[in-house]
Amino acid sequence: MTMPQTAPTVKKNHTRAAALLVAGIFCLVIMAIVVFMNVKNIADMRAILEASVKSQLVSISVAAREIIDTDAFVSYNSVADVEADSEAYDETLARLRMLAREVGAEYIYALKMIDGVPYFVYDTDPKDEEIFIPYALSDVHAQAFAGQEAADVMNVDDIYGSFNTGAVPIWQDGAVVGIVSADIEDTYLAQSEEAAIRNTILLVVVLGVAMAALVVVVGVLSGKLRRLQKQLQRMAHYDTVTGLPNRQYLLEYLEEITHGRRKTPFALFFVDLDNFKTVNDNAGHDAGDALLRTIGAFLAGASDGAMAFRPAPGVLNIAARVGGDEFIQINFGIETEQQAAEAAEKLLADFKAQMMDDRHVKQYGVGLSIGVALYPYHSDNFHVLIKYADIAMYHAKRAGKSAWRVYSEDMAPKEEK
Repeated sequence: MTMPQTAPTVKKNHTRAAALLVAGIFCLVIMAIVVFMNVKNIADMRAILEASVKSQLVSISVAAREIIDTDAFVSYNSVADVEADSEAYDETLARLRMLAREVGAEYIYALKMIDGVPYFVYDTDPKDEEIFIPYALSDVHAQAFAGQEAADVMNVDDIYGSFNTGAVPIWQDGAVVGIVSADIEDTYLAQSEEAAIRNTILLVVVLGVAMAALVVVVGVLSGKLRRLQKQLQRMAHYDTVTGLPNRQYLLEYLEEITHGRRKTPFALFFVDLDNFKTVNDNAGHDAGDALLRTIGAFLAGASDGAMAFRPAPGVLNIAARVGGDEFIQINFGIETEQQAAEAAEKLLADFKAQMMDDRHVKQYGVGLSIGVALYPYHSDNFHVLIKYADIAMYHAKRAGKSAWRVYSEDMAPKEEK
């Protein structure tokens, strides 16, 4: 015989049920919010990664275009044309294959239109070296033939795999005479979709078992996001050859440190390498890149070790590569032209002491031409400051190279010389 429940017992059971219901609803709301944030973060990461991959593909295609001799490319209209110029063709193909290996591209190839049909002229695929065969254009290639730089992710999906493609036009006399394209086999983008599904399911299961697991999962996902963000930030802000900050990083840094009323003095050193082109022309681009890395490390070390000019709290001495053989140093604590002259003289002396044992520096007479402009003494606009330092560097180079000059108002712009 079942005894009837008393009023307090019924009230207690109702309260417990209500508490469980509230807790359940709370858990469902938290779970829904976290799952939504997780899915959104994954979508955001994918969008960021796609943009980075597209930029990388265009950069690779541009680099490949620099390797190709446009006049030779235009002259190739058949296999016979290539065979007649086989030595130059083979050298170009070898350099394209080297580039593909260095950047991790599956294929790099160049196409041209012959009688309205796109044909292979160069193709780095070692398994299929046949050229002057028709090729079915993708939307990316069509855009490149229309004169645009284009890229897309997972735009090719066939029996050979899934590929991300970039392409840029090859120009001659204002007209598109062909395109050069790069394919990177997609791994991360495809796997990220599967990983996203697995992570979401795991998150729901774990939340259903215990809310404590939510903290762990969110921590893991946040760590992945931070690592990806750091990776993408490095790709966008650091030079791939030297590992130094690039122009974009430098400009953002200058924007940050010159913004606001506080004007902490610093010197901007514009450094141009003397006779660097001779190294590339005679020893090759690999030797040139190796020398850039060595000199970049020297300049970065010179900035970090500027003991006489310690930066104030919240600011940092840096060295950045801003062009082919051009670097910029930011050195805080230098306020006067005399201090700038001493620092520039020391940089030249340290270069001679530390770098003259380098074979290419010694053989080809590589040196530094340095132009210096002072913030805010010469200008409180960092764009103008870079221009002034560039002008001063030009005057240093005109003075005989391996020299320095501090900007002054009587220095005419380069175009007036």
